[in-house]
Amino acid sequence: MNNFSCERFDRRRKYYLVLDCETATLPYAQNFEGAQRQAIAIAKPLIYDLGWQIIDRQGRVYERKNFLITEIFSVPAVFNTAYYASKRPIYLEKLNKGEIVLTDWNTAAAELEKAMSHCEAVGAYNSMFDFKKAIPFTELYISKLYSPDFYDWEEMQNSFCKQLAHGYKPSGRNFDGDHFLFRGNSYPLFDLWGMSCEHLLDNDDYKRMCVDNGWQTASGKYFKTSAETAYRFMTGNTEFDEAHTALDDAIIESELFSAIVKKKISNLTIGITYFPFRILGTVENFNY
Repeated sequence: MNNFSCERFDRRRKYYLVLDCETATLPYAQNFEGAQRQAIAIAKPLIYDLGWQIIDRQGRVYERKNFLITEIFSVPAVFNTAYYASKRPIYLEKLNKGEIVLTDWNTAAAELEKAMSHCEAVGAYNSMFDFKKAIPFTELYISKLYSPDFYDWEEMQNSFCKQLAHGYKPSGRNFDGDHFLFRGNSYPLFDLWGMSCEHLLDNDDYKRMCVDNGWQTASGKYFKTSAETAYRFMTGNTEFDEAHTALDDAIIESELFSAIVKKKISNLTIGITYFPFRILGTVENFNY
């Protein structure tokens, strides 16, 4: 699946960008394990694998891009914090086959800017994480990495990570949930997770499939609503396993997007849906 882009975008057509990323975190996180380390990884994500597709409502693909970020992937102290660090051989194989491009963050970000400029809206499966945490924090990290005060900034971040590991939870939502603000531009933002819960998964057939296959959250209270289980339901393939590499995941998420907008909704919902899994109700209250 090599990178490609159509030669010309038609201004009369509406395009949508579906993005996915895989992340590591700050090396300081390696001082912790389990839930403590996860708290840092969620709050301070650094993108090493960035992929997207530009599609229309019918699912036709106009652009496919995939980048490995040099400043993260090529620095073992950072990359080894990734949950999927064991996939490194897979990435090296993709590089050898020309299926992914190893480049610096600013080059990849410029390509993303260009791609988003063609689109009616941009989104991901959990846009809160990809667009409100991962991209902004990676942008900040890279800007500091090339500045003279990086080590002072890193020390300050490590102090904050220690607080996160010991239970500190930042308060408030001081951002625009309807738009992605990046390098001086604003892009309408959709949340494929919320769209899937509302238009694809909130029905008895999906809930029965979850009960039959044990697809529940760790607490057992809610139904799983991951991209993986949504794709299993949409395709009927209960054995499907998500690749957890950015472009592969963006491709299946693009299929989810197209299935929803073609059959379920005429107007795309803009904005992040908070705790979308709650739309389905609890497992306990489901009348099987």
